[in-house]
Parts: sequence; C-alpha cells; structure tokens
Amino acid sequence: MNNATVLSVYYRHKPGGFTRRLYRAWQALAAAGHPLVYVATETLPLQHPNIRPVIIRMRLSERNPLYWLEFFLRAAFRLRQLATREQASGCLVFSFFYAALAGLATLGRRQRIITLVRGDDVFDAGFKSHAWLRQGAHRLIEQLGARLSTRILTTNHSMQAAIMARTGMHEKFATLPNDITTETLPIPDFEPGQSARLVTVSVLNERKNIHLVLEALARLKHLKWEYLLIGTDTSMTGYEARLKQLARTFGIESRVRFMGWQDHTARLLKDCHLFLLPTLMEGSPNALLEAMGYGLPCQASRIPEVEEILQDPVLLFDPLDSRELADNLERFMTRPGQAELLQHKTWQQAGTYRFDWDREIVRLASGDDLLTGLGTMEQTVSRG
Repeated sequence: MNNATVLSVYYRHKPGGFTRRLYRAWQALAAAGHPLVYVATETLPLQHPNIRPVIIRMRLSERNPLYWLEFFLRAAFRLRQLATREQASGCLVFSFFYAALAGLATLGRRQRIITLVRGDDVFDAGFKSHAWLRQGAHRLIEQLGARLSTRILTTNHSMQAAIMARTGMHEKFATLPNDITTETLPIPDFEPGQSARLVTVSVLNERKNIHLVLEALARLKHLKWEYLLIGTDTSMTGYEARLKQLARTFGIESRVRFMGWQDHTARLLKDCHLFLLPTLMEGSPNALLEAMGYGLPCQASRIPEVEEILQDPVLLFDPLDSRELADNLERFMTRPGQAELLQHKTWQQAGTYRFDWDREIVRLASGDDLLTGLGTMEQTVSRG
C-alpha cells in the first residue's frame, strides 16, 4: 500500500484487549505516515494527525435484532465511498465480520484486505444461547470474510489450523502473535506462611472459566490468600452475578475481590504474587503476556493456544480440573522456593514474545507479505 490511505471499520469502543490491539495497529500505521480513515458509530478514543473518523448515525439500538444489518449496510456504503474519494489502496480489519463488510464494500476495486483474527468466533459461539444458530451464522461469515481477504493473520497456530480446516484457504494464512509490551515490575517476593495475593485479568464470561478458580480456592480455605478479579461482565447471561453467588456458597466471598475494569492494571499487579488464567479458549491472551512482561509468576490453562506461550508443564493446569489447580496453588503457597521457580520459568518463556509488532503491521500494510523480526520465534512466519 506504500503510504496510501488505509481504511478500517469498527462499530464502537469497548474496553478490552481487542480494541487496545486494534487502536495500536491504527496508530502504528499513522506513525509510519499512512493516513488512516475508520468508519464507526462514534469517535473512538485515539488521536493522531493521520487518523480520521467517519461517523455513521444509526437509527436502531444495539438491542434491536436488525442493528447489525443496518450497521453492515451503512458502513459498507461509506467504505465504498471512501475507497474512491481517498484513493485508498487497502483495508486493515479485525475479524471476519469486518473482512466480509470491507470486501463486499470494495468489490471490483482491487482493494488489498488484511484481516487480523484474534479469536475463533465459531468455537466461541458454542458457549452462547442458540449455539447451533450462532455457529452456523459465524461459519458463513468466516467463509465469506476469508474468501474476500487478501491476507489473514491469526494470533496462534492452533486457531490458524482450525480456521484453515473450515475454510480451506491455506495460502492466505499466516501467524502473527501478540507481543509483550510491558516492563518488569518490582514483584514482591513470596514466602510460605504469607498471605498470597492471586490475580486474574479477564473479561467475565463462561469461556473464561473463572468459576474453576473459585472451586479450587474453596479447597484451600485453610491457607491465607486473597483473589483479585479484574474485568467486566461481557456474558449477557449474568456470569459475574453467578460468580459472586458461588463465592458466597463456598464461604470465600470476603477473600474474592471483584475489581471491575481497570485502566491501569499495573498499579494492582505490582502487589500480586501469582497470575491465573483459567480460560477454555483464547486467541493470543494479552493479559497473560502482560503479566509475563511484568515478571509475575503465571499459571494458565493447558490448552493449545496457551501452550504455545507457556511451554513448561509446571506452569499449566487442566481447565476442567479444579483439584489439579488447587494442588498447584497449595504447592505455590506452602513449598519453599516454588514461587521463585514459577517466576523463573515464566520469565524464560517471555523472551520469545519481545519483538516489534508495530513494524510487522506496517510492513503488511505496505504490501510486504513476509513477517520478520519475531525474535527467537520461527523464521519469518508459519504458513499452512
């Protein structure tokens, strides 16, 4: 795309790792001299002289079943106008929904569409109501978005393999993981007998599997600990309320702190001893990578996406077995040297993920399909 205008689209701001990474990609392009024009329903919270919003006014509310159809049509119309007016040479979008939107909007205009996929929406839909219907819809969107994309980047190999198997478009795929951007914090030493401060940073929904931690901690009421849960409920099913009720049922409600969304998690994490990620499915978990960068010891789910990051078995647990997690936590709290061991092993894994992610985004936007500079990771990029 050289330094030509890049288009993008996203409906509105939502706090979380998804939007942080999206905004970072836009800012990287803008800093490299690319004018970035995005279509949204509101002005998004980022500023740069090269970034310009184009706002569409929606008539329907998000609760209306036809909201997304209205958004799709209005956004596609504006993108098509912009592609001509701005002499744009391509679009950078996050997810197959926006890839389908951008691809249909620019049909016949030879636009290069780069799609970053941060989660498996088909898999995720299985945790929601009317799962079969949602999964069918996401399969159609995925197939269309993949067909219209020029390049598709997933955040891990496991997700890439699953999506390639469904779409069959192997030649378009590559893997670009998230990077570590955080700097080391003065994490407090932990000795057996102290009160352990445990923490999870995550949105709250069923696939994040937070209830497993509560089940494990209920087995450890004889030990001294406090659990901080940083994040907001995105489940639309009252998952946070169920977690609070579960804590009351287990008699540990006074030791579990629901902190809500926090803009500056480092202020809380610097006083913690162990980071927990009990998720059932991830893309490339920003919260885990940030915790690793801070120097926090980590324990996370033994699932393929996480195992690509934490490759030492001592850092993992079965996300369906609260007893295994309880055993791991008990060792952490009672065995001399265990905290230092986990911290050392976590730190060893972090080096791979220190690379210039922004540069890779700019290279792709400039038309270079080779990704480089991923530290000790595989040479350039893995293709299917």
